[in-house]
Amino acid sequence: MEKTLSVVIPARNEGEKIGKVIEGIRAVSKEYRIIVVDDGSEDNTSEVAKSLGCETYRLGKNMGKGFACRLGVEKSRTERIVFIDADMQFYPEEIPRLAGRLEECEIVIGTRITKQIPIQRRFSNWFARTLLNSAAKSKYKDVLCGFRAARKESFQKLGLERNRYEFEAEMLIKAGRKGMRVCEVPVKVRYLDYPGMPLTQSLKLAFYIIRQRLKSK
Repeated sequence: MEKTLSVVIPARNEGEKIGKVIEGIRAVSKEYRIIVVDDGSEDNTSEVAKSLGCETYRLGKNMGKGFACRLGVEKSRTERIVFIDADMQFYPEEIPRLAGRLEECEIVIGTRITKQIPIQRRFSNWFARTLLNSAAKSKYKDVLCGFRAARKESFQKLGLERNRYEFEAEMLIKAGRKGMRVCEVPVKVRYLDYPGMPLTQSLKLAFYIIRQRLKSK
């Protein structure tokens, strides 16, 4: 294993933004290994990533964020891994804070500042948090934030299977069941033109968490 860290960026149709995310990561450290997984984009996302020297994998069709993140971990050669979205929602300069907590934890999740989240999204986040904390017997403040970090070995032990929006929830539920140490780190967030989770995916996420809650009884 290399001693530095890998930054995995799952991306779909983010050709206009991913370049700024990559440049922001490079500004933090040129030693980070950036792995971009293009999840079936219909634009130039892959081309932008490649032009900036990133290790890039392009999927022939949209497989989902969970699938893309698992592939990124599989391709990594470092023990520490940070996941960050390609839509400029999060701030790359906060990567060292998340990665640093891996000294004491196996999974690190970003906790978004509530007042920075659009009002229309706060209820869905609260609902998911309430359901998941009940299922996992936990007290997480933010269960859907995609800005997180993990030790590679621990991540692979989770045996994650969900490919889409259930991915973040599945990670926390399984980490709790395996007794892994999970840390939370406050992170800043900005919403530009992100439309939010589609209704059908919101329902699938809710049903997934409810099923996990029933299993835990």
